[in-house]
Formats: sequence, C-alpha cells, structure tokens
Amino acid sequence: MKITNEFIKFEREEKTVMEEKYTPSVIEPSYGLGRIMYCIFEHCFQMREEDQQRTYFDFPISVAPIKCSILPLINKEVLNKKTMELKTMMNKAGITNKVDDSGVSVGKRYARTDECGCPYAFTVDFDTAEKNLVTMRQLYSMT
Repeated sequence: MKITNEFIKFEREEKTVMEEKYTPSVIEPSYGLGRIMYCIFEHCFQMREEDQQRTYFDFPISVAPIKCSILPLINKEVLNKKTMELKTMMNKAGITNKVDDSGVSVGKRYARTDECGCPYAFTVDFDTAEKNLVTMRQLYSMT
C-alpha cells in the first residue's frame, strides 16, 4: 500500500500548556554500605528474655565479623601458650578470632563475647594443657 497525499495533513496550531514544578525537600542520593550495616545491626540485636539488660548480637555465622573468642581461664604461662597455639591454628584456617585475656571472670568474658556477636567461645583451661581439650560455648544456647 502506498501513502498518498490524501492520507497526509499538515496543520499549525497554538496550544497553552500548564505545568507545576516540584522540588523535593529530601534527596536520597544512594543506598550505601552504612545503611546496609545499620540494617544488619538492627536485625541482629537481641535481648535475653530472662534479663533485658543482657543484650547481644545474633549474627549469622556467615556475617559475624569475629567467629570466635579464645578465653584462657587464668593468666598462667602454660595456658597462654595453648591459647596462642589455638589462635595460630584458627588464623591458618581463616577463622577470625579474638583473645580476651583480661583478668575478669570467665562469665564476664562470655558476656563480652555475646555482646560482640561472636557465635563461639573457646575456654582454655588445665584440661587443654594436659589433654588438648577446650571448652566450647555457643552463643545461642549459652552452653
């Protein structure tokens, strides 16, 4: 089919267009890493039912910044040596960890571990020195 002059028409007309401009008062430039981290922190923040003062982060193991803490029972040379051996083994395996060898009780150090969101805590005691055994505590079950 051919387009002929009877199908084409040119006209000139004048038209008034009214528009309303809007300038937003808040501009959201990006969705950055800070917001993602805030959402993770907010989602993972927990309080123990039996004690509202005991708060902790319940990070999934894949996003926990520190996977475990290593807690020597007391400040003795033999326990410190085993602690450093365990730390070296974990570092070689790519497991992020922290050593808490402060002088406070193990219970307080467990609480610190919970607050940081470390899923596991390993207590180095005299069984570690003698039998190469450690006590492992899990954040969620507190056992």
